[in-house]
Amino acid sequence: MTRRWRRHAPVLVALLVGILLGGWAVERVSARKDLYTYLDLFNDALAKIEGTYVEEVDSKELLYGAIRGMLTSLDPYSVFLDEEAFKDFQVTTEGEFGGLGIQITVRDGILTVVSPIEGTPAYDLGIQSGDRIVQIEGESTRGITSDEAVKLLRGEPGTKVNIGIAREGVEDLLEYTVTRDIIKIDSVPYSFLMDDGVGYVRVARFARTTAGELNAALGELEAGGMTSLILDLRSNPGGLLSQAVDVSDIFLDTGELIVSTKGRLKQQNLDYHARTPARYDRGFPILVLVNGGSASASEILAGAIQDWDRGIVVGTTSFGKGSVQTLMRLRPLTKETAMKITTAKWFIASGRMIEKPERWDVDEESADDEEEGVEAPKPVYRTAAGRVVYGGGGVTPDVEIEGIPRPDVLVDLERREEFFEFAIHYAASNSAPPVGSGIDDGTWTEFLDFLVRDEFEYERDSLEEHRSEIELAIRRDLARKYHGREAAYIVAAEGDEQVARTAELARQAETLDELFELSEADEPIEVE
Repeated sequence: MTRRWRRHAPVLVALLVGILLGGWAVERVSARKDLYTYLDLFNDALAKIEGTYVEEVDSKELLYGAIRGMLTSLDPYSVFLDEEAFKDFQVTTEGEFGGLGIQITVRDGILTVVSPIEGTPAYDLGIQSGDRIVQIEGESTRGITSDEAVKLLRGEPGTKVNIGIAREGVEDLLEYTVTRDIIKIDSVPYSFLMDDGVGYVRVARFARTTAGELNAALGELEAGGMTSLILDLRSNPGGLLSQAVDVSDIFLDTGELIVSTKGRLKQQNLDYHARTPARYDRGFPILVLVNGGSASASEILAGAIQDWDRGIVVGTTSFGKGSVQTLMRLRPLTKETAMKITTAKWFIASGRMIEKPERWDVDEESADDEEEGVEAPKPVYRTAAGRVVYGGGGVTPDVEIEGIPRPDVLVDLERREEFFEFAIHYAASNSAPPVGSGIDDGTWTEFLDFLVRDEFEYERDSLEEHRSEIELAIRRDLARKYHGREAAYIVAAEGDEQVARTAELARQAETLDELFELSEADEPIEVE
């Protein structure tokens, strides 16, 4: 190498690097310039709105609206959480808040207790289902909304709130001073044994405590002699990914893949595996009940059990929400605000993507079918044992079980809360009926008379035609009034066609292999 070359080499190398990186640098600078141009555009629009709009505007609300609009343009799951929404999100995921321990609704403009939650301050003080909260801190609640009432009743644990209650059959106003406490929202609100050792567990959501609650419920069912299990995930909207993994871990063996996430950034590509041995051996029948409202974490659990042949999925195809939202706190200026942004999509062990609609290649014939309104065939995948399962978004059941539509008269009675109101009326002058007892002719007549007084217009023949369904609803709300939420759900399960057929399927199969055989049979499952 000549002396001249050695002297100019650093300059030439720098020039070469500049040439190689120049395209990247120009592109980066150009992108940044475009961003600043659009930010200038936004600032100009904001200034014109603030300066010329017909009414004075709130700058904070304008900016919050802009952030909401920006996230809405991405996908349905990326959202802005203002102070109130962020607080609600924390309650949903943590499962705890400071309050009284009551479920409330507004009935005819009056704040009404649907049910007290067992073990809470309201329950311990004797507040009852059907009580009307007519005053909060001495102020009338007439015309109040549920959201407004929640804001007044919730608060820091240890603080007090004064409420006035009107109760049917009691002439005087009942005044309570309730000390707020931590109220825990159950992820697993109901679990019980059905006939022939069929265990039933309702999983309502996936929050911080879900895996622990489920393990406890399973322990109680096992102590009672459970021989098969129904996991009811219907209308469970999901929740924390970590809990979907922990709950799936209960049923899978160490090392088995639960779910994979794939995103734009390398750190978003993750695999989640079971870390502990399965709680049940491979012969134990497990049935996962889903519907169109089962989403997100529910679909991870259902898909994991199906893909690893630990059980079967029954019901109707799940929602198809298979993306990961990352919670990102915003700057301190906005206090308690955050964004949930979609950062990845997830795939279950068979390779299926849960997100709906999943895109797959279709031939011209399938495309023609789709244009004519014929559903295109779903892509086929295989479980660990080689069973056929389907993609296309959501989790497709091994056994399709549709719910039976409720008769119109029953819908009208529910909508007007006639069963709820009758339970309040009945309890004012009657002792508790035995759990599980039917409705005798005297109670049926009393219900019909109540409907007349409540000005419910009906045809007597219509009520008689659907008497069995109506009696079940009466029993359900009487059970809630006298014995609490779980008793009401046990009664309601008697008339739940999907639960009944799933339980019958469980009774017919002593082993998981027999369950697989039944799920592949051409004949529908008959309910005895």
